[in-house]
This record gives sequence, structure tokens and C-alpha cells, in this order.
Amino acid sequence: MKTPIFNIHDLILVLTLAVCLLLVIFQMLLSKQKQIASRLLTVFFLCVGINALCNLLLWNNYLHIESAIAKFAIAFGLSLTVVGKSLCLYAYVVAITRESFRFGWRELMHLMNVLLVLGFLLFGRIDSDQLRFVSVSQTAFTIHVTNYLWHYLKLVTVVYAFSAVWAVWNYKQQLKAFYSSLSLEGPQWLILLALGFALNWSWSLVVHILGLYVGFNVADGFGIFDNYITFLLVNALFVYSLLYAHQLIETKNTTQEKPVVVAVDHSQDVIERIRQGMEVQHLYLKHTLNIEEFAKQVGIHYREVSAIINKHFDTNFFEFVNSYRVNKAKEMLLDPKFSDTTILEILLESGFNSKSSFHRFFKRYVGVSAADFRKQHHADSAAE
Repeated sequence: MKTPIFNIHDLILVLTLAVCLLLVIFQMLLSKQKQIASRLLTVFFLCVGINALCNLLLWNNYLHIESAIAKFAIAFGLSLTVVGKSLCLYAYVVAITRESFRFGWRELMHLMNVLLVLGFLLFGRIDSDQLRFVSVSQTAFTIHVTNYLWHYLKLVTVVYAFSAVWAVWNYKQQLKAFYSSLSLEGPQWLILLALGFALNWSWSLVVHILGLYVGFNVADGFGIFDNYITFLLVNALFVYSLLYAHQLIETKNTTQEKPVVVAVDHSQDVIERIRQGMEVQHLYLKHTLNIEEFAKQVGIHYREVSAIINKHFDTNFFEFVNSYRVNKAKEMLLDPKFSDTTILEILLESGFNSKSSFHRFFKRYVGVSAADFRKQHHADSAAE
């Protein structure tokens, strides 16, 4: 009986490599994103694919690699792609959510991670055998350096993945502070994907720790799941890049704006102007209202408007405007003049431009759907 080259778990690495190469091609041909985001995602797929190949060559017991150059190539390829995929994931998330994203000196500082990993590899002369701790020439010193390298590689992915999660969460908050009407489906899927990578790479870190204190065989059994989850997440990220990424609204790069002094204590007159913008001018009825346009109408800088809404109304612009829209819809649903008006017409008349947003907000603020609210009112009126 012939000895197999790959077992069933190795095949998922082969599949990951093949899929990543296809995704690189599809990304180059089908991407609708801005160029810098597309390139970052392409490099991410390349890093994941090469990393899968290096893992296959490193841990497969049936492939006997004797070349010293090949052994160093595997060690360098695996280590650098681990750093590369984590950096690219974070940079990709920032690039698709931030207006006019460019690589400045702050972004380039992240490349220090690459230099640090290269330092570990060169200083310890680490090859694939040393990564597996099976080298006959390994000393106590090189074992320590290799351990530190593994610790760093496992930790850096977790740090950047959770940084990506934080970047998306912060992006969602900025959207809610700036817009009154928007789809949060894209940001929600993006934060789930970033969280998926964060949990996946956290699991890899846990497995690494288990290997140190429990034993390699136990850790290896748990670590196999990491390859399967990576395969699923990579495909999910590609689908997301095609369906949602180009639809995301980019937030302003506020660091490029002139600083605006926002008063700590706001006068009652300023607060009242914001209230009148809603209750007298009915600015919430404009479907595409954003905080800059609202601020111009009430004669206050948009940052001060945002600060007042946060502090005095204890909410954000998104929630603030849509609460007025829900109240307007309630008035129309209760008014006999609109008894024959459809709910779709009412939601549009009250300032909403999305059925899903209207139903979500109405159910959250009122406790029942708009249709049930109307039925209950009609039933109460008939009973009287």
C-alpha cells in the first residue's frame, strides 16, 4: 500500500491555497472597490494562500525536504505571511471605511512588525526544522528565539484582528453621528467578519499556549479546526468584497479639518435651535438629511450639533432624527385623515426612505409593528 502524501486535514490547506489564488484573480477582474482597498485585499489573499502552503510543507510528515534554502524559505514565508495577512486585514478595513485613505508615516510604522520578525529569523537563523523544534543543530539560545517568534506571530494576528473589529465599530458610530438614513447591513457584516478572524486567530493563540503547557499532540488536534475556519472566512470575505464593500459610505478624515472649539456648556438658546429644527422646521422629513446639512439650517457647526445631541439628548444624530420620524408616523397612523394611506406612503411621508429601517425603528420605539399599532388604535376607537 502506497504511503499517502496528504491526509484529509492537509487537503484543506491545498484547497485554501487554490481558492486564494482564484480569489486574487477574481479580485483583480471583478473588484468594484477603490484601488487601494482592492490591492490590500489581493495581498491579504496572497498571504493567506502562501501561509497555507508553508504550513503544509512545514507540518506534513510525508514530505521530506532536505534543501537548506527550501527550509529557510518555508520559515521566512510562513512568518512573513502571518504578519502580512494581519496587517492587510486591518489596513483593508480602514481603507474601505475612511475617506481619502493614504499610506502615511503612521501607516508605514506598522511595517516595523515585518522588520521585527525578520530580526527573529535572521538572529536565530531559524529554518523550518527549528520552527518544529526538530533541528539537530538547535541550541538553548535558538530554542528561546524560536519560542519568542512563535509567541509574537500568534499574538500579532490577534492584536490586528481586534483592531480591525474596533475600527469597524468606531466606523458604525461615526455613521450614526453623521447620517440620518443609511443601511447598516454592510458595516454589520464587516464587523462580523473581522470578529470571525479575531476569534479564529485567538483560537490559534490558545492552541499555541496549550502546546506549551499541555502537549503538542493535544494542541495539534485542536489546531486543525483553525484551517477549516480560515477557509470559510476567506471565502466569506471575498463575497463581502463583491456585494457590500463598494456600498460603504466613507467617513470623514477629521484630522485633516481645521480644529473647531466646541463649548463645554451649551446655552439653552443653542439647544432650543436644535429642537426647533426638528419640531418647527421639520428637517427630519428630508430623506437624505445629514448632520452637516442640519447644522447649516440651524446655524451651528456640525461638531457642536453632534456634541449637544450626545450630551443633552443622550443619543446620536441617527437615533435622534429617526425618533422624530417615528413620532410623525405614529401621528399619521392615528389620524383618521390617513386611514386609507398605506404604511409605505406613511413611512415615506415621515422621512424614512427604507422599509427595513422604518419597521426596525418603529418596533423598537413603540413595541409593536406599524400595522399592529394601527389595528390596535382602530379596535380601541371602535370599542369606544
